[in-house]
Amino acid sequence: MNLIDYAVIALYLLLSLALGCRVGHKQKNTEDYFLSGRRMKWWPIAIALFASLFSSISYIAMPGEAYNYGCTMLLLGLTGVIALPVMLFVFLKFFYNMKLWTVNEYLENRFSTTVRVICGGLFLAARCFYLGVVLYATAMLLANSFGISPWAGILVVGIVSTVYTYFGGMEAVIWTDVMQFIVLMGGILLVIGMVAWETPGGVGGIWNIAAEHGRTFNIGPGSGFWDPSMTQRITFWPILIGLPFALFLPAVDQVNLQRCMTCRDFREVARAVSWSTLGNWPICFIFYFAGLAVFAYYRVLHPALGEGLNGDDAFCRFISTELPVGARGVLVAGVLAAVMSTISAVENSLATVWIKDVYQRVLRPGREDLHYMKAAKLTTLLLGAFACAFGITVLVVFNGRNIPLLEVSNVILGMLGTFSGMIFALGLLTYRTNSGGMIAGIIAGVPVTVYTYVFRYLLAPPDERMSFLLISLYPMATILLVGYLWSLAAGGAASGSGKYVIWSRWFPRNE
Repeated sequence: MNLIDYAVIALYLLLSLALGCRVGHKQKNTEDYFLSGRRMKWWPIAIALFASLFSSISYIAMPGEAYNYGCTMLLLGLTGVIALPVMLFVFLKFFYNMKLWTVNEYLENRFSTTVRVICGGLFLAARCFYLGVVLYATAMLLANSFGISPWAGILVVGIVSTVYTYFGGMEAVIWTDVMQFIVLMGGILLVIGMVAWETPGGVGGIWNIAAEHGRTFNIGPGSGFWDPSMTQRITFWPILIGLPFALFLPAVDQVNLQRCMTCRDFREVARAVSWSTLGNWPICFIFYFAGLAVFAYYRVLHPALGEGLNGDDAFCRFISTELPVGARGVLVAGVLAAVMSTISAVENSLATVWIKDVYQRVLRPGREDLHYMKAAKLTTLLLGAFACAFGITVLVVFNGRNIPLLEVSNVILGMLGTFSGMIFALGLLTYRTNSGGMIAGIIAGVPVTVYTYVFRYLLAPPDERMSFLLISLYPMATILLVGYLWSLAAGGAASGSGKYVIWSRWFPRNE
């Protein structure tokens, strides 16, 4: 790698640190640190909503998915677009009007402090492990492209992200997300442009090559898209099943909700969420198209160079061997931008959940705000250390296993979504559930979740592996049935909890 590439990467890291530290002086209390003083406008929030969930896994795995299988996975993103009006103006508005700090505050109002703490703990565990996978994906790219030790890659990225989040809080996270979004889009467009320049027909030629080799949208007869089998990788049915949950799941995700809570009013929230959701699909398509471009390069234009490469490795190989001096540094900066935006966003949300749902609510209630401010910063540092430790753990566990990164990411987020989604569904959609039912549902759901996600997917032979898009059905059904039936047996919800059901605005219940 040329010194210019290293200079580009170093400049990007320094700018991220400088921007994060620059806004640090504005953080006077916990509301500033966690919610940017509730003064943000819509457009940086729209970018932050996208960037926070667009990690290095996405940066590598989306092109890798298109290279290996095509663009069919993109159809899953349409559920969010279809569900947007209901999700935004029913569920998200419902939570925004409650002026929450964390989404788990709702669970305490609806059920009990115990449910709030349990769900906060589940969020902390799942997201910490997710951070480990994100750091592992980044380390893999740095190792494959530049021969940098994966351990060193994990530590450098984890430390830089943690430092600027420590100083600047949520506002630093949002504004660095804006800068990082520009960098990561510039990097991926550079890949497409370089291949299009060499491909006959340019961008259209790349698409034609992909179509000829079955790498576009494979949904026709014989594609397996309409196959109801539980072992079929991508089908129509998880899209159909997932649509009802897309109506409210984005609204109950702490990372999303916390960013929305930084807006000065709901009008700004509506604009931010609308632009982020509607823009997500075309932006993701660009990243899938980058995978098609690399496929055209290695499988058609230069087949000898791409022999034996899978999608994740091919994208890394293209960056390391085909880009000119300086451009390689831009691409790596784009990867770092993707991972750092995710790490900082999740770290700040994890710190918020720990301080508000556990520390302030149970362990150290009634302290002055300055105490919680200091505790929040200390928590951010500890979370950074945990993220690096989990990253190294994932490096050891998953190294050498042939599991696409995008699937691993979706499995982890699916585990979190299973618990939070079903608990919030039982709280928001029915009057009859209570705290005991929720706790029973969680206890019953844990072993079922471990069995399906670990033994039916991660450890299962490839030909027996359940579709990662459907493995959540078993734990979801378990939590719903146990939670609801236990609540009925215990006499239903406590008096006064009905106002926290989403239908109460239109169909009030006398309690």
